[in-house]
Amino acid sequence: MDSLYRRISNYVNIDRTNFQDLFNLPSMVETKRPGEPIVTEGDTVQHVFVIEKGWAIRFRILDDGRRQILNFMLPGDCFDLMSLTQAASDHSVSAATEVQLRKFKAADFLNAIKTHPDLATSFWWVAIQEESILREQIIRVGRRSARERVAHMILELNRRVAAYQGQLTNFIELPVPQSLFADALGLSVVHISRTLTKLRNEGLINTTPQGIEILNRDSLVKLAEFDADYLHLKRLELVA
Repeated sequence: MDSLYRRISNYVNIDRTNFQDLFNLPSMVETKRPGEPIVTEGDTVQHVFVIEKGWAIRFRILDDGRRQILNFMLPGDCFDLMSLTQAASDHSVSAATEVQLRKFKAADFLNAIKTHPDLATSFWWVAIQEESILREQIIRVGRRSARERVAHMILELNRRVAAYQGQLTNFIELPVPQSLFADALGLSVVHISRTLTKLRNEGLINTTPQGIEILNRDSLVKLAEFDADYLHLKRLELVA
């Protein structure tokens, strides 16, 4: 739950004691292996989930088997709040790495935020950021070139990792295969590999088996036309 609190506190001034009722809710902790489903499209979801460790993906599958990843979900991310309305899920979620999840019954979660306006406001901000990321994903896939898409995704994930780690660094550990970035950016794995090579040859990044190092942030930001305002993380006072 610490990762959730750190994420929420990026948006609003909220004391840890205001989270106590949420911390005290009965919950279950589950571990999912890479590729294992968490939410399946069409299911009526009965729980709210918090990622405590690992990465997950939200996605849709087309009839011919093609997959579009809508966004990556990182430690501190909370989903599926649509369970509070007992609506059937219109997407799927699965583990991208080994994931540790905390599950709350939707009714218990709803009762907790009903009685605490500060908590309700906090999760409203969670929803705002998630919508902003999804809007940016539409622009990224629909209008940006391959180089711009890859650069933009690197910078976005760099900022989001900083949000739960508490500091911005130039190295982003990427525990997921390039095939997931291909499905997120609407490109082939070969195209992703070639694009990373181009960015590396241009001196913008360096790639290692563990992740990506940003070598020239200013140039990468200019290439991607990256404006971090959509992430609503100004409280972190991090540079672009």
